[in-house]
Amino acid sequence: MKQLLSIEWIKLKKLSALHIITLIYIVMVPAWMFAMNLWFGQLNKAIPLFPNTKTLWSFPTVWRFVTYSASWFTFLYCIVVVIITTNEFTNRTMRQHIIDGLTKGKVIAAKFLVLLFLAVFVTLVVFLTGFFFGASQSESIDLYSNIHYVFLFFLQTLCYFGLAFFISILIKRPALSILIYMGIQFIEFIIGFFLPQWIYTYMPMNNIAKLTPLPFFDGLVKKMEEDKGESLIILETWQIMAVAGIAMLIFYLLAYSRLRRKDL
Repeated sequence: MKQLLSIEWIKLKKLSALHIITLIYIVMVPAWMFAMNLWFGQLNKAIPLFPNTKTLWSFPTVWRFVTYSASWFTFLYCIVVVIITTNEFTNRTMRQHIIDGLTKGKVIAAKFLVLLFLAVFVTLVVFLTGFFFGASQSESIDLYSNIHYVFLFFLQTLCYFGLAFFISILIKRPALSILIYMGIQFIEFIIGFFLPQWIYTYMPMNNIAKLTPLPFFDGLVKKMEEDKGESLIILETWQIMAVAGIAMLIFYLLAYSRLRRKDL
């Protein structure tokens, strides 16, 4: 494993897109938290559903707030996944690794390790951002209440990476892969308007997005139910995790199967 990671790191550290996107991500996550806080403040003038700034940025609420805010920018690292994967085909580096003595299984495993490493790194950035906000605003440090949202963000990141990875292997062109990746989510959202609610509730991208729900989403749902006079179908967290987890496994299994059968 150490050998595989060292080989991949040599390629990653030379990737300028990774450095630029990392800088943008580190800046945008806290900046978006500020922006969302202002938005919630404006919404409260019409519908008093959201708490004040101190509550949003304090433990344990901050874990739900930071993961929701960060989820808007996960697509930046999905672009990195697309670039890394398509570069392997453009530069024929996977084939070169096999010529140099690595087995096909190890070459494929290295790609999965990179995705895992990136997901851990992104999650660590989110954790540290939430900890900074929480520690600066809270009277006491509570790392356990609502900390499961950080894990849900990690799972969500792996899901998005898996989809981007599979599309990149299938298409092998960066620009087209990114367009298809974004298009799949948009198309499912549009299709959702024409499907019965109970079907759309179990759609994969819908549930992956719900792993990091809008903070205080329950209050909005209650308000919508009152306005419409009907109950909305809302899955439990474990059900959302199950649907997202199955989708994630399908993405990675399809990617693995494609790489195993493909002449690298």
